[in-house]
Amino acid sequence: MRPLVLPLLLALATPAAAANTSTYTDFKLDACQRVTPETSGEDGESSGVFECKGYGQYVVTFAEGDLRSFVSFGTESADHCSFRQTFSGFNSVGQKIEWRLKDGNPLATIFRWTVSYDSADSAKTKTWLVVTKLEDSNSCHMGYVEGASPNANAAAQKLADDFAEDFSCKTSKPVFIANIGTATDGIAANDGCAQ
Repeated sequence: MRPLVLPLLLALATPAAAANTSTYTDFKLDACQRVTPETSGEDGESSGVFECKGYGQYVVTFAEGDLRSFVSFGTESADHCSFRQTFSGFNSVGQKIEWRLKDGNPLATIFRWTVSYDSADSAKTKTWLVVTKLEDSNSCHMGYVEGASPNANAAAQKLADDFAEDFSCKTSKPVFIANIGTATDGIAANDGCAQ
């Protein structure tokens, strides 16, 4: 099944959820607790799993392997769908997490990732805002907004506000909001959470 790609203008056309707000937390790996021993692969790259303080009682679980990042949010979040989701290209995450709140309760996060899009030259990168749905015992990527899109932050907030409550980690597919001409086929790895 091909990913759903929404033109940016269509994504911004629906009315905004007025009650939703944002709060922000820092993401700094050196402030996190390593929960697995450090390992090195054949290429010499190290990997590991870390737990970091999120918003309120939320834990941010981060792992890195094969120069790709995996991030989930919640308790026991290493079992979450989002902990299996990443981009196909080499990638890294930013240092600020936006938490979208409805009546003070988190319904989604927005986190900027830098992703290599050229297998011949990993220095060629684009940024994507990853919108992650927060469920009671799960979290999953519900959308990807190209960082170079006009009003990318507002588009990511709108995606979270308008669709997070009805998005199902088990049955829904993530959507892409990208500039015309940006290839989205195959950019996300393990994008399905159906069980």
